[in-house]
Amino acid sequence: MKILHFEEFEMDLQGRSLKKSGEYIRIGSRAFDLLCALASRAGEVLSKVELTAAAWPETHVEESSLRVNIVALRKALDDDRSRRLIENVAGRGYTFTAPVRRSDSWRSQTPSPAVQQVDFVPVGLSRLIGRDQLIDHWASEIGQGITTIVGQGGIGKTSVAIQIAGDVQSAFEEVHFLDVADGSQVNTSPLAIALRGDDAAAADAFQSAINSFSGKAVLIILDGCEVSIDRCAQVVEAMADRNPKIAILATSREPLGIMGERVRHLHGLTIPSPNQSVADISAFTGMELFADRLSNVAEDCGIDTPHGMALAAEIVRKTDGNPLAIELAASRVTDLGLENLIASLDRPLRTLRRGSRTSHPRQRTLRANIDWSYDLLNEDEKSLLAHLSVFEDNFTREDAWNMIGPHLEIGGFETSFDRLVVKSLIVRDPKLGTHFLPRLIGEYAREKLNSFETVEHDRDIMDTVAILREPTCQRAFNSRPNSIKTPLSSRVVGSRAA
Repeated sequence: MKILHFEEFEMDLQGRSLKKSGEYIRIGSRAFDLLCALASRAGEVLSKVELTAAAWPETHVEESSLRVNIVALRKALDDDRSRRLIENVAGRGYTFTAPVRRSDSWRSQTPSPAVQQVDFVPVGLSRLIGRDQLIDHWASEIGQGITTIVGQGGIGKTSVAIQIAGDVQSAFEEVHFLDVADGSQVNTSPLAIALRGDDAAAADAFQSAINSFSGKAVLIILDGCEVSIDRCAQVVEAMADRNPKIAILATSREPLGIMGERVRHLHGLTIPSPNQSVADISAFTGMELFADRLSNVAEDCGIDTPHGMALAAEIVRKTDGNPLAIELAASRVTDLGLENLIASLDRPLRTLRRGSRTSHPRQRTLRANIDWSYDLLNEDEKSLLAHLSVFEDNFTREDAWNMIGPHLEIGGFETSFDRLVVKSLIVRDPKLGTHFLPRLIGEYAREKLNSFETVEHDRDIMDTVAILREPTCQRAFNSRPNSIKTPLSSRVVGSRAA
């Protein structure tokens, strides 16, 4: 077992653990690989190419990913130290400055903790594209406390969380995964019962969950917290307060809204701007994902020609860079072709309706994915979202109030507007200070507005019928001259036609 000793640190290369004065230090797997390369060749200058090859041997990443992990390492190693253990050599790379002593013997100290994967942690079957730098950064921040990955449906929160868990799991004694949103998942652990059970069952399970994690360095991944946001917030906050060694990584379409929560917003993949020509697919992560998924389902439909790249660029533009929408679009190329696919994406909810049979129902179609968010809204939020679909471009809060005013009280409007922003259904443009509906959400909301208007129209007609059937109204109607009488049924039909 190879051990590297430097300053007050002890680095176990086989067990992939790092100790400082006997206490375990948590760093991500990429950061660990970088530290291993630097400390193993202490005093030498390692180029950025060498370091990138050490941490990402089979993946092309931007130089910024290297910088992010170097910053995380310095934060873990240097603390209040006056001299950095990792120094930058201008124009050449980085060097490890501390003397390093090697030990190959078995240690008498307590061995590094072995990860016990108590709950099944899914493994991503598809290559995660366009998220390397972000995952490295967020993984370097994982430690005690609560981190919540927030974003709209289909944006890739679960995939990112699973990748982060894989990168940092060696720093924990236990790793647990629970899909809060999957009611069909059979899980009788105290934590699962506390999150899903009724109040009577949850009380005992909650205390059992706290006791089962007591004193352990535990990583818990909670996926889909939006389905039970209040209960998740209560359970997560209490567990973090009572166990200082616990780390909780949650995914949700809105923040948990608790003290000490680190909220990390996950946005769409990069896409070309309107009319922008594309010479390299890898220049935009949205196009890179589309090309990768297209190669799986339609190998003979290449997009490496200028015309093909132009078509692919237009397709990903119409998906807003949403990874789920991009993958669903790629799955339709075989039966529609690129040109027809572009035309059909004017109504993406109708086109992007065929996903993986094994996915959670909320991820099988684009409509089902948005339905999941919509069904969690209250009536005021549903009404506001539907009416906001009349804006085809950016709008201000005042614009929204002027449009919805007749339908909501001012207090209800303010609360509902803020809640839709928090739930990632309304997006704020930080540059302009305005808001907009993502394209996919906008189409869905317009459908809901049409259904609202139909219901309201039918309700108006029924109210009119009820009034006309009142005895006093009937007597007044019957007393009118025959020349101006119109049958009641014709009046109702005419109103609907108008």
